[in-house]
Amino acid sequence: MNSTYDLSIDYFAVIGVHYGACEKTVKMMYRKMARRYHPDVSTIHDAQKKFQDISAAYEILKKHRDAYCIDHERHKKSVSSRRSQARSQTYSATSKARYSEPRPKSGSYTEDRQQSQGYSRQTYRAQKPIDGKDRIIIYPLTLRYAIRLLKLGSFYIPGLKVKMKFSREAFEGKTFRLEGKGYSGLFGGKKGDFLVRFDIKLDTARFQLEAGDIYGVFSVPSGLLQAGKKVEIEAPSGRLNFTVPTSYSANDYIKVPAMGLPADELLSAGDFYARLVMV
Repeated sequence: MNSTYDLSIDYFAVIGVHYGACEKTVKMMYRKMARRYHPDVSTIHDAQKKFQDISAAYEILKKHRDAYCIDHERHKKSVSSRRSQARSQTYSATSKARYSEPRPKSGSYTEDRQQSQGYSRQTYRAQKPIDGKDRIIIYPLTLRYAIRLLKLGSFYIPGLKVKMKFSREAFEGKTFRLEGKGYSGLFGGKKGDFLVRFDIKLDTARFQLEAGDIYGVFSVPSGLLQAGKKVEIEAPSGRLNFTVPTSYSANDYIKVPAMGLPADELLSAGDFYARLVMV
């Protein structure tokens, strides 16, 4: 038995796949979970611990998968056998005690059963409703993909299989609330809400976002950085073509109207400002 792993832990489940999943599935899910819980990007309170657990589980499955699976199966059979023996012994002891003690005189069996059921219903009714907790998730997005969602006007949540509204407020760090989509309550309590926030990654070395306007810096060959020359650049909002204006300076910005953040129900489209730097 290898001492580098704990047989009581299902490392497949830690990564989020079914037991015995193929190496490709394990690797794909590991990368997905690692991105979600990486301490540098995740704001989940226990992200660092989860990231460490996921990484440790992946290393074990990558290096010791075959040995772990064999030992884990043996361990499960051993635990199951011990539990079965314990249940058998408990049942035997309970049965002996039950039949060795005289049964107290009472009403009929039907009356006793009705009294027991009535007590159970009273106990359940006595419990105060407990509302379900909110479920919070943060989705990392690139600027390009966020602009695409803004044009669509919606974002699809795979776990809930629903579409939610996506607006310019997502760029301002707003937390969107989907009522009744969180964790279930107890004893009749209402369900919690599903809270969604978007972490939009901006390549700050190239782009700056100011309100709805986007400012970008692009390197172009010296032969194109001349008045009247046609220039084509790839901006987050799409491919842009424009002409270098007369007396253009490397410190100037060329304005491309309505090519910043797309419009939504409340705000008009922003502009794109390109500064060209000679290679």
